[in-house]
Amino acid sequence: MDVLKIREQIPVCQNMTYVNTGWSGPSPFSVVKAIKDRLDLEMNQGPTTSEVYQAGRDIQANIKTAMADLINASVDELCVTRNTTEGLNIVMNGLTWEEGDEIITCDLEHSSVLIPSYYQQHRHGAVVKVLQFNPNENRESILEKISDAITDRTKMVFLSHVEYSTGLRMPVKEIRQLTKSREIFMLLDGAQSAGHIALDMKDLDCDFYSIPGQKWLLGPEGVGALYIRQDLISQVQPTFVAGRSSLSPGNPYGFEPNVESMDKFLLTSTSVALQAGALEAIRFVNDPGVAAIEERDLDLSTILKQALVDVPGINLLSPMDRQDSTGLVSLTVDGMTPEEAVNRLWQEHRIVCRQVSFPPGLRISLHFFNTEEEVEQVVEALKRLV
Repeated sequence: MDVLKIREQIPVCQNMTYVNTGWSGPSPFSVVKAIKDRLDLEMNQGPTTSEVYQAGRDIQANIKTAMADLINASVDELCVTRNTTEGLNIVMNGLTWEEGDEIITCDLEHSSVLIPSYYQQHRHGAVVKVLQFNPNENRESILEKISDAITDRTKMVFLSHVEYSTGLRMPVKEIRQLTKSREIFMLLDGAQSAGHIALDMKDLDCDFYSIPGQKWLLGPEGVGALYIRQDLISQVQPTFVAGRSSLSPGNPYGFEPNVESMDKFLLTSTSVALQAGALEAIRFVNDPGVAAIEERDLDLSTILKQALVDVPGINLLSPMDRQDSTGLVSLTVDGMTPEEAVNRLWQEHRIVCRQVSFPPGLRISLHFFNTEEEVEQVVEALKRLV
């Protein structure tokens, strides 16, 4: 992997130390150019002239294929969404819930997991079980706590594949072994995984998986994807409907619902330009390969954690074990709120990171375009804060 060449294609790398990909990744030139080129084409030749329209349809088909290939799923099991949260809501609001149905999640979760869960409690009387996990909970303990929480009323285990708060990688394959034989759904938030760790839906054997395009994939905001295992598509009803939710959309006198196709979740207009950018972003990360990116991200985060673990006044929240780790590293600085630490890193060192709320901490996101020298810069800046 030629990191210097990769950095030359990402302008932000020349302006600051950007370690906030877990919020939103910096796009390379090629992604922005693809968006601009499509907008220029529509501006100059009209968005609905036959050639431009067909080129747009090709982009829409290609992004769906690219997203499916990225996670090793069939194109028939995937629909293009606007973001991770939209995909999660399609599933949560499209399933049938009854009073007493149980949803198992945990306290490290993002609001996009917790709030859709609580809404099923509010609307239908579902029971939300929020398990308490340490920021670096080991996998044996995670599995034990989930197993102990499962009852004959458990309908779903709903977790992030990678916890946004600390970068903890959930043992999702092992969790699936707990749920599948009991016919319990497993819905995974992939906001911190796509483009960050290698994904294979067939290997994970999960039921539902939702991803974004703007974080570790380095694409634009406004494009994501939802995977639903083929045999479960008919069980998820669309809550917003348009023409493709019907098998005969042009017939004003008859209606037959589209049950088996992921197209039933699609509405009308979407931005072909943004999808062109997302397509280019996938090509960009596929060049070095996500498996190689995953290893580099782990190498960088390991260097950071090992450099900080014994520094007085700095408290690591993220796991140290490589198999449980990712490129996300969370920590606290004694005597300073996470917000203060984030602001000072930017103002004094031009380091871009973010704070997280639960557990409260400062989060560093290390991706394949970051360098060992930047990790060293982060370490020295944190020592100065102490």
